[in-house]
Amino acid sequence: MLLVEDEPHKKEELTASLQGFFAGGAELEHVDSVSAAYSAVSERDYDLIILDMALPTFTAEGDAAGRGYDQAQGGVEVLRALKSRNLRAKIIIITQYPDITFGGKRLKLTEAPKVLSRRYNQDVVGSVLYKYRSPSNHTKLTALLKKFL
Repeated sequence: MLLVEDEPHKKEELTASLQGFFAGGAELEHVDSVSAAYSAVSERDYDLIILDMALPTFTAEGDAAGRGYDQAQGGVEVLRALKSRNLRAKIIIITQYPDITFGGKRLKLTEAPKVLSRRYNQDVVGSVLYKYRSPSNHTKLTALLKKFL
């Protein structure tokens, strides 16, 4: 399983939810940028990817200045990488935004899984509108995991 998340508090919260759901029995790899995620999906297959849609270009080496700018659609680059390798994974989108801009149009977060699944030939099983330290994050993530895994 791959967790693509660059914010430490979100990483901590999502990791705890995933480990709780899988009772610590799942192997979880973490990356925190578009380039690191691209490398990860190029090197191995993942049965599940938890994907934040807003990611920096690079992993910071020392200071934040080297990370590049956050890409509001950085997660789309990861979807493109999977498609280019003819790989298909179950993906759960995590984002703090109620809409995703895609192809010049705004998609409601509830519509995004269907549209992104079709466009990138992936199994985007759902999305979680992340709210800082909210119990709803765990509830929504767990519900998606139960429904689709």
